[in-house]
Amino acid sequence: MASRRRTIAWLVTVVVHALSSAAGVSAEPWKQAYVDALPDEAFAVLYVRVDGTRSRHLPHHDAGGRVDLPHLRSALARLAQVRWENPADAEQARQHLLAHQAALGVRREHARLPDGRRR
Repeated sequence: MASRRRTIAWLVTVVVHALSSAAGVSAEPWKQAYVDALPDEAFAVLYVRVDGTRSRHLPHHDAGGRVDLPHLRSALARLAQVRWENPADAEQARQHLLAHQAALGVRREHARLPDGRRR
């Protein structure tokens, strides 16, 4: 029984990696110039202040609009590190990122809550 579970787990891992590669998932960090050029929709949170300045947090879509799995995972891991201008946005961002994770069929990871605790 344990051998069968390991075999199934291995197959799932192979399939996920194959699908990630086929979907254009990159494992390389994005350069700052690349992130700066991303559209606002690539981020989990966008603030537009009264003076018109913008603050964007947690990029997870690539320049083509596709969800980038490594950056999605990174965004989930960094939720507690963001200085939220509106604390309610932390939960909204978390839900947004988890919805992408579910849509990709990725096992739900334990994302950190805004106060740093694991859910």
